[in-house]
Amino acid sequence: MVIKNKKGFSLIEILVYISILVFMLAIILEVVISITRSDRIIRTMRNIENSTILSMERITREVRQADSITVIEPDVLVLEKEDGTVEFYLSNSRLFIKENGVEIGALTASSTRVADITFTRFASSTSEGVRVKLTLESGTTTNYRTENFYTSVIKRNK
Repeated sequence: MVIKNKKGFSLIEILVYISILVFMLAIILEVVISITRSDRIIRTMRNIENSTILSMERITREVRQADSITVIEPDVLVLEKEDGTVEFYLSNSRLFIKENGVEIGALTASSTRVADITFTRFASSTSEGVRVKLTLESGTTTNYRTENFYTSVIKRNK
């Protein structure tokens, strides 16, 4: 009886191994694509959130310290304070701030676009304030986001 020492793999074994490898690579590729897509969405949402927090907090703080509130246009807010004026305005789809006529800079990130900002002054016999509607956009065509934010701020009586 002759015993043959068989070494190597049969064609069927190779095809099975290759199909398992291709299946595993497809799953790994799908996971990587999903993680990348999620990262882009999270980054876009973080850009909008950071711009909103900075803008709304600054507007709130300045309105509370103001002596008087003037809305020149729906997207221009001027606040008179003891130490000068503060102006919030929209320019090139970004929200800017001026103090005493000197531009301080943008309150929104360059990656975030201000689609709309509306300041509405309101007053009663005892208080004065402003409503702010802010619409921000960020992202690319595949993960574009638009968010609306609202706040009302009443100035402190001195």
